[in-house]
Amino acid sequence: MKTEIAPREEAEAPSAIIAVIERAALNPNVDIDKMERLLQMQERIMAVQAKAEHAAAKTAALSEIPMIPKNGRGHNNMPYATLKDITSITRPVLAKHGLTLGYDVRVDGDHIIVTAKLTHLNGHEETTSLPLPFDNSGSKNAVQAIGSSQAYGQRYTAQAILGLSLGDDTDDDGNRGGASGTVSAEQYIKLRDALIETGANQDAFLKYYKAASLETFPAARFDAAMKQIEAKKGDK
Repeated sequence: MKTEIAPREEAEAPSAIIAVIERAALNPNVDIDKMERLLQMQERIMAVQAKAEHAAAKTAALSEIPMIPKNGRGHNNMPYATLKDITSITRPVLAKHGLTLGYDVRVDGDHIIVTAKLTHLNGHEETTSLPLPFDNSGSKNAVQAIGSSQAYGQRYTAQAILGLSLGDDTDDDGNRGGASGTVSAEQYIKLRDALIETGANQDAFLKYYKAASLETFPAARFDAAMKQIEAKKGDK
C-alpha cells in the first residue's frame, strides 16, 4: 500500500527528507530514478516551506505598516499617496520581516508594464503587474510620458500587492485610474483578473459596457461589471 505524504507533513519534515536524500546520494547502488524522485520531493518541500514563510512574514509586516498619508496633489488638487511616502514608510517594516519590494518595468508597444515583486529572503516571490498607456497628458515629452506612467504603476502595484491603506481610495493623482470617472489601478487589476479567471471574452465585455479599454473602464459601472462576472463564475 502506497502512503501519500500530505503537504503539511512535507512542510514540517524538510530536514528528515533531505537527510534521506543525502544518504541515498552516498550510496553507489542507489537507483537513479529513485534519486530523481527524491530530489523532486525535496524541491516540493522547500517550495511549500518557502511559501509558508513568505506568507507569515507578509502577514506580520502588514500588521505593522501604518496608513500611508496622501501628501501628493494632482489634477484638481486631488490628494494621493506619493511613491516616496509609500517606499519610505513600508521599506523598514518589510526589511524587518525579511521582505523586499522591487519593480520590473518594460515597454510593450505603446504601453508600459510595471510589475511589483515582493520577495522573501528565502527566495519566494510574489508578483502583480499593471499595464498602462503612456501618460501623454500636458506637454510631456516621450521620456516624461513613460516616466509618469512608471511612477503611477509603481504606486498602484505596491498598493495592490501590499494591500496598503491609503485612506479614501477614490482619490488619486488625476492622470490615471479615477480621472474622468475611470477605474483606479486596483479596480483595473480586479476586473482583469476576474475576466481571466472566468475565461470571458474581453473585447465583448468592453463592447457591452461601451469602454475603450479596461484601463479606461467607467468607475461608475465597476460594481455592476464585477457582479456580472461573479454571476458568470457562479454559473460555471
